[in-house]
Amino acid sequence: MKISATPPLTRVETILQNIVSAIETGRLPPGTRLPSIRRQALARGVSPFTVVEVYDRLAAQGYVQSRRGSGVFVLARERSEAKPKVILEELPVDEHWLLHNVYNLPGKYLPVGCGWLPGDWYDTTAQHRALRTLARDASISSEYGDPQGFLALRHHLARQLTEQDITVDASNIVLTQGASSALNIVAASVARPGDTVFVDDPGYCNLLSSLTFQGFNVVGVPWSELGPDTKVLTDLLLQYRPRVFFTNPWLQNPTGASYNTHTAHQVLKLAEQYDFLLVEDNVSADLANARQTTLAALDGLSRVIYIGSFSKSVSPALRVGFIAAQSTWIEKLVRYKMMSGLTTPEINERITLEILQESRFRKQMDKLRDRLAQAQFNAAQRFDGLGWELFTRPQNGLFILAKPPGKPDSLAMAQQARQSGILLAPGKLFRPYGQEASWLRFNVAYCQDPALWRFLETIR
Repeated sequence: MKISATPPLTRVETILQNIVSAIETGRLPPGTRLPSIRRQALARGVSPFTVVEVYDRLAAQGYVQSRRGSGVFVLARERSEAKPKVILEELPVDEHWLLHNVYNLPGKYLPVGCGWLPGDWYDTTAQHRALRTLARDASISSEYGDPQGFLALRHHLARQLTEQDITVDASNIVLTQGASSALNIVAASVARPGDTVFVDDPGYCNLLSSLTFQGFNVVGVPWSELGPDTKVLTDLLLQYRPRVFFTNPWLQNPTGASYNTHTAHQVLKLAEQYDFLLVEDNVSADLANARQTTLAALDGLSRVIYIGSFSKSVSPALRVGFIAAQSTWIEKLVRYKMMSGLTTPEINERITLEILQESRFRKQMDKLRDRLAQAQFNAAQRFDGLGWELFTRPQNGLFILAKPPGKPDSLAMAQQARQSGILLAPGKLFRPYGQEASWLRFNVAYCQDPALWRFLETIR
């Protein structure tokens, strides 16, 4: 038996699609009077209430107009092709290119440099089921939600984090619109423009751009395949005395590398010695093969503020992230969250909770991890065959950092790839000062397309 991942259309949706198709193809030209509600109901074998819903939706979408005492008439609609907001061929590949334009992709581009999974890698069936469940929930409020976020989801997260040895309760958690929003909230709450903050080098491009834009003095801490170089970190601490160090210790973006245990302990020891905060950005937590011993677990949230997200595991469309911190930080975090954007969408948080509570979620994550592990292995094999150098060989996660032999110009490669319909992410975009870099970040989930390897084989 084959079960479709797409739920069947309701009667309203079926009739709506039928009439919309007739209007858009000209079978119902402008000015046509639609059958009365009663006649339409009899003709289609549905209740008048169904037809009322269809006509209301048609009017809301601009297809028809209801004229009192006369009936429902088809409206004239402008026929113009939608134009992309950004013409990628005309944009330079600079330090802001990926941030501003990779989300606005025409369908012809292969987004090998993006930071999310292909749509069909997510459990869309679970998303549809969660939406249907909430549609029947009469308790959903139309008011602003809790400033800290939907309480039931925070309770769920508290239990989940406690299982990972991060002891918190719901009051220690603030829900956000994704991890990027969480990082901005934390930055504005723990530091002030002009303060020195440390970041991974290379590191998350959105964070680098945001911190620079907000006026922080951003200093990069060089990474190895085992995490930040703690010797260089010590030298930088003596020179700069930062307020906070933003770090992505596990399946790091863009390198794919992770801290080892020794590095984690060394960084925590330095945080205590030099009195700075650590912001642990663990957005890929659900993608890791083995259970992680996080900085937050080792530290007990004393000097660590922990950030997570469901964009990699549930859906990037929901934009649900969270911050876990000791109670002394929560008031500041919530205050800035409310000042900058008020409450987060409770509907999205409820959908996320519905999916997390499904019995199939853990199995789905196991399948996703296996699929990514295989994609990592395949990509590494292909790069080896081309003679490319790998920064490290991740066992899982989305990213792999690689460069071809010699001293290639990664920006020029990205420009050339774009002409071939491929979007690459040059290493310069992930450096704190936009320094030149020969590396390129690849999303292994998109590295299975033969078009990528045909292009890379032309690089000499």
